[in-house]
Amino acid sequence: MLFSYIAIFALGSAGLINGAVLASDPVSGRAQKSRFRGVQSRQNKEKPNQTCLAANALQTASEKTGQEAGTDGIKAGQAPSATDNANFINFCSGQTITNGQQLTAGSCNGIPMGKIPASKNMITAMITNPQIGDKVPADTTFNISVQTQHLNAGFFVNPTTNYYTAPQDLDKNGDIIGHCHVTVQDIGALKSTTPPDPTTFAFFKGIDDAGNGKGLLQATVTDGLPAGVYRVCTMIAARNHQPVNMPVAQRGAQDDCTKFEVVAAQGGNGGAGAGAGAGSAGKGSKNAGNANTGKMATGKVDGKAQDQ
Repeated sequence: MLFSYIAIFALGSAGLINGAVLASDPVSGRAQKSRFRGVQSRQNKEKPNQTCLAANALQTASEKTGQEAGTDGIKAGQAPSATDNANFINFCSGQTITNGQQLTAGSCNGIPMGKIPASKNMITAMITNPQIGDKVPADTTFNISVQTQHLNAGFFVNPTTNYYTAPQDLDKNGDIIGHCHVTVQDIGALKSTTPPDPTTFAFFKGIDDAGNGKGLLQATVTDGLPAGVYRVCTMIAARNHQPVNMPVAQRGAQDDCTKFEVVAAQGGNGGAGAGAGAGSAGKGSKNAGNANTGKMATGKVDGKAQDQ
């Protein structure tokens, strides 16, 4: 009986030490990690400790700033990277954690980025409707269409409880599993140079289906928009709504934007025109939303689920 207690204590202590190793200094940490590698391997096979960073998941690049003498790729003006010998597994300790929610005051999310596709599987997209400079009738239902490649679309988790709660993942073909959002903002003029306020939008939709199965996705703007000049953009995301991560920095963008106009019907006189404009504003308000509420829902969102 005494031997059993000693054996259990020894295994438990080894697990605790191994967990502590990853938070220690680089020299002693590496030495202890090597010393207990065999113990950890045996423990992982018998009963993995899921709250510790596995040795085969440790990325040693996180121990360096990237500015050490002789490091490949150094250029003038680069910023040093933050470092952590344990891959920042406790980076969010003591902070407000995201924990599946859309917290408008900000939060810290410790979930890993996940699987990153090969260069040949990088996502690309093009908005096919509306086209740049199109004039869409006010208060009239129209579709926003997006042609994508290498997005396994139609995977859309509960945005109220599982926002950013799991890593990006790939399907059997190496494509990112996720979905596409479209967002429309009033920009005032086609040649506007003022960035729009990201907390306000005229229309927002998380497209939660697979489209035509060939990458073509669509969102319906029921009853249209009031007269104005708009920018429509895609925001392609992994399954848990996080922006998609790509394998290389130098590449084409995975998202697309275009600008278009919404024009009011011509009234018989000034009074009629003003009335039409007022009616347009009333209908358009059903599409409008504000991200500061933490509920990115609009009255015009169609489909089985929506980003909230």
